[in-house]
Amino acid sequence: MKISPTIQFDRKIYNYFDLSKGYQITQQKNPLAVGGCLPIIQENKIKKIPLKVLQLEEDTAKSSYDREGVKIDFNRAGNPLIELVTEPVFHQVEMVLVFIKQLQNLLRYLEISEAKMEKGQLRVDLNFSLQIGDNYSTPLYEIKNLNSLANIEKAVKHEIVKHQEIFRKGEEPPVSQTLGFDEKNQITITHREKTSYFYLPEVNIPPIRISVPETKKVVQNVPILPWMKWEQLTKKGVNVSHSNLILEKPFLLKSLVLLSKKCDFSLTEINNWAGFFLNYLNPHLVQENFRTFSQRWKSCLKLFQLSQAKKLENQEIKIITEQLINSRKSLTHLVKKHQKSNEIDRFLVFSQLERLWNQNLAEKYLVKPQSVCNFLLGQIKKSFPNVEFKYLNQIVVNFIRDKVNFQKT
Repeated sequence: MKISPTIQFDRKIYNYFDLSKGYQITQQKNPLAVGGCLPIIQENKIKKIPLKVLQLEEDTAKSSYDREGVKIDFNRAGNPLIELVTEPVFHQVEMVLVFIKQLQNLLRYLEISEAKMEKGQLRVDLNFSLQIGDNYSTPLYEIKNLNSLANIEKAVKHEIVKHQEIFRKGEEPPVSQTLGFDEKNQITITHREKTSYFYLPEVNIPPIRISVPETKKVVQNVPILPWMKWEQLTKKGVNVSHSNLILEKPFLLKSLVLLSKKCDFSLTEINNWAGFFLNYLNPHLVQENFRTFSQRWKSCLKLFQLSQAKKLENQEIKIITEQLINSRKSLTHLVKKHQKSNEIDRFLVFSQLERLWNQNLAEKYLVKPQSVCNFLLGQIKKSFPNVEFKYLNQIVVNFIRDKVNFQKT
């Protein structure tokens, strides 16, 4: 976007019960930024969503509607917020949801906000008009403070059904108005008719100049952005599903950015890291806000390398990961503590297998060899739980091979 060299605050004058002082501090004439776009990835293509304005303003009170009337919660009133307004380019609700989801993850990736919609950290005001048939076109409506992706979809679908019914009856569409969404009844409700707002300069806050050096300093500290990394990985030939994960998992992208600075990941390693990250690290990093990983990245990388070399079983990795993230113990100590041993008398295992083997298994092996192998391995693991799976598997395979070869002889 184009950053304004001077920003100025205004008073938006209107009378409504969520704004007891009668005006809202906002930016009308000189907002923080205008124009530009926000790239999103949809159907494996980069699409640039044009932006109209990014402005700073204060929040209003929270309004709750019920049979008793309107209840007002002033706890959030006056809090500063960012309002980002797109151009009217959306024609399907699916694209709106993709945009909101990727914006949400961008805010988390840049550590601007946790952007939890259910906590009010990110809210959506949806402006829309509908064209139904050749002779039914609605004015502009706005649904305020939608707090989940599901509610955005439900609200739009409810409005479509409502206006289809109005069109069927041959009636005129309602005048331009502001609506709310009633989650309990899954319907939209009218708040007020749209009116023209009046603006006056905010006399208590002087104009603020933003210098070019200040802007450049901020730009230099912005990490590689999700759509840029997505394009890099896609061009490299990384699995498309893994490339798409960086748009859904901000911590996966941050880990890749950090590791790319520390070491040179091969194409195979990038693909495998995505799977490893999702299976073992992601739940902990969401909770720890990535700080722990950045402090212990060497241990996490070594654990990843051990898993790729098949030197640890899945259950061992899960236990070690849990303790690696939540304690200060070294990876060497944890691996030594939890890694299963290869030190066992092979004849003890063979004796156990001899007791399990019978004619029925021998006959079944000719039809379903893998099923027989899995059965024997499962029984052996119960008797020797602290022995490495790979080692036990090799003993079982050798035992069956000897038995089959003996019977053929």
